[in-house]
Amino acid sequence: MVQNDHDFSIPTRQPSVAIGIILIKFVRMTVRAIWPLLLSFFIGRRAGSTFEDVVGYLVLGFAAFNLIGSILTYFRFYYYIKDNAIVLDKGVLKKTRTNIPFERIQTINFSQNLLHRLFNVVSVEIDSAGANKSEISIDALSKEEAIALREYIMAEKEQIINEIGTEEEKEISADKSPSELLLHLTPFDLLKVGVSQNHLRSMGIIFAFVFTTINELTNDIGDFLSDQFTQFESYAVHNTLFAFLFSAVLVIIISFLFSLGNSVLKYYDLKLWMGKNGLKLVRGLLNREEVTINKNKVQMVSWSTNPIRKFFKMYTLQIAQASSTEVNAQKSKINVPGSYKKQISRVINMVFPSEYLGTEVKHSISSAVKQRIVLFYGILPSLVSLSLWFLIEEAAFYFLLILPLSVFLGRAYYKKRSYEINEELIRSNSGIVGTENVLTQIHKIQAVKVKQSWYQRRKQLATIELYTAAGEMSIPFITLNEALQLENFILYRIETDKREWM
Repeated sequence: MVQNDHDFSIPTRQPSVAIGIILIKFVRMTVRAIWPLLLSFFIGRRAGSTFEDVVGYLVLGFAAFNLIGSILTYFRFYYYIKDNAIVLDKGVLKKTRTNIPFERIQTINFSQNLLHRLFNVVSVEIDSAGANKSEISIDALSKEEAIALREYIMAEKEQIINEIGTEEEKEISADKSPSELLLHLTPFDLLKVGVSQNHLRSMGIIFAFVFTTINELTNDIGDFLSDQFTQFESYAVHNTLFAFLFSAVLVIIISFLFSLGNSVLKYYDLKLWMGKNGLKLVRGLLNREEVTINKNKVQMVSWSTNPIRKFFKMYTLQIAQASSTEVNAQKSKINVPGSYKKQISRVINMVFPSEYLGTEVKHSISSAVKQRIVLFYGILPSLVSLSLWFLIEEAAFYFLLILPLSVFLGRAYYKKRSYEINEELIRSNSGIVGTENVLTQIHKIQAVKVKQSWYQRRKQLATIELYTAAGEMSIPFITLNEALQLENFILYRIETDKREWM
């Protein structure tokens, strides 16, 4: 038995600060779900609307009911250790008990928001093998107790593996080499990450928020916009052009600042440590996260770049861990921006067998994909725009610019879309403006699907989709014969490989 100053065998509640953390989490979830109703409620009260009053009171009553339930949940929440397993008892009306044996525990992760950091507590998530979510989540533990709990569980797990584990598990458990700091985002690196973010997505988020808010505040957004633009009718053409350019520059600046601020909040002081057993990631300004990545649980590794990030010679490294649900698969993907090629190579060599890396045979997709892109994204939209001549007149000719654009997009997509494969690994390459590469081991693939659209059937082409516990990989527009051969090869490798997929 591992010695520890804390007695984890006694059922223990969380510290009292957990009440405030639970309430804040509840309020955040409630506001996120019903803020349009709350806004309608306040507007309705000023307008004297009885309906909005009723809706508002129902919402507040529902919130109060759940608020009381959240407080009661705190008093019925206990955790303890029994028979080499961590046990969680919780529930008000329906009591549940979750029991996870130490040998099934994969990672123990910590996170902190501002309130956590103010009271020096952390949120603890314990993830087990094959879980569709973190099976045990503790909202608040003192940092000292959380670290002691993690060390105790991992030490006991190591002792159990040394007694009953396989030789491979014993070898990994016996590794005591210190973690190496692989990546640390400096303020200058963080600035480059912010500059090279997707600012179009930031524009979309800003516009969506503005238009949604305006739509809640006014009955007809069309009339609102019409009233605003009518104010500029008396200006000369050059003044209108100046206003348009000024607005465009303002939107770009706001989007840039939004992207930069989001990068700072999410990736501030990002550090990535690497050991023989896996990786540890720490990041965040207001919400500080500490995530442990077990290399056996990694399903896919991808790295991507865009023109600005390529200028900085930087990539976004994404590590996808095993998850049994599509929603949780998105949460299990860990992004590490500001990575350089050397650091990506170190991670890939740690996760995948190094003797197979670089031996993949490259295959191109069918050139018919260029024709499809030109047809569906160039010719058909152009014909539709010309057919609307009687509505938009000369403006219809501007839509013809879509045609040469679709030719460019088709060529760029075809040039970058390919796949590489050997006996052990399969890699997908894609992109139009930027590039993205995804790498996985064949024996970790759980399902294979070959499908055809009506266009592909006419051309004797197909798309093959490969499903892992962390998401899917798609290889489009290869010949049907090639897709069937690839499917048979992958299924054969899966059936004959006796290794565990995680």
